[in-house]
Amino acid sequence: MSRAPFTWAGFRRGFRFGMAIAVPIFVYGLAFGLVAAQAGMGWGWATAFSAGVFSGSAQLATISVLQTGHATLTAVAATVLVMNARYLLFGATLQPWLSQAGPARALPSLLFLGDANWIGTMRAIDQGEDDRAYLAGTGVPPVVVWLAGTVIGAVFGSILPDPRALGADMMLPAFAAAMMAVMIHSRRSLVPVAVGATAALAVGHLAGQGWGIVAAGLAGAGIAALTAPTQRAADAG
Repeated sequence: MSRAPFTWAGFRRGFRFGMAIAVPIFVYGLAFGLVAAQAGMGWGWATAFSAGVFSGSAQLATISVLQTGHATLTAVAATVLVMNARYLLFGATLQPWLSQAGPARALPSLLFLGDANWIGTMRAIDQGEDDRAYLAGTGVPPVVVWLAGTVIGAVFGSILPDPRALGADMMLPAFAAAMMAVMIHSRRSLVPVAVGATAALAVGHLAGQGWGIVAAGLAGAGIAALTAPTQRAADAG
């Protein structure tokens, strides 16, 4: 059985999509760099963190855990795992299509997987894209601008005389609130938010704020998963 195509032409098509989403990802990386600098993380550590994790939500949540003063290696690892659990679903949806390129090509392509280019790749597949290099192409520009934004933000943040004077200390809460606002489409969507907030307050009071953040992620994600079929049925009705 012949393998699915994996060519430079497909990579270039994906690259063009990646360029289209690069600007907001650069801004996101810039914001993370500022938050990391505010938390006392040097630009080298911040850049290594961005390269190793490559997940804005997980990185911001981890910084939040570190800022509580109750961080442990277990709490940090749990935070990253909880925030990135969605990639299991992303990979599962891509597996029937991407696996046809063979593991030597498919597995490295997944290193460039993110929220935006997963959506773009799934849309391209629905439209008939059969070149499996498309996914890797979509991921290269976001990786480059994410790292560039992190470096610039971390360097700039480290030379600010007082980050709080410019409101930089509000960057993380503002981004968390913005992400929550985007995810809320109806009153039903408020249920996971309320459950997560309750879990954060309860567990944070008993075990520290770091574990409160982990508990919020687990509880909110669990409720969202349980109520998703009900929400889809309601939307269809």
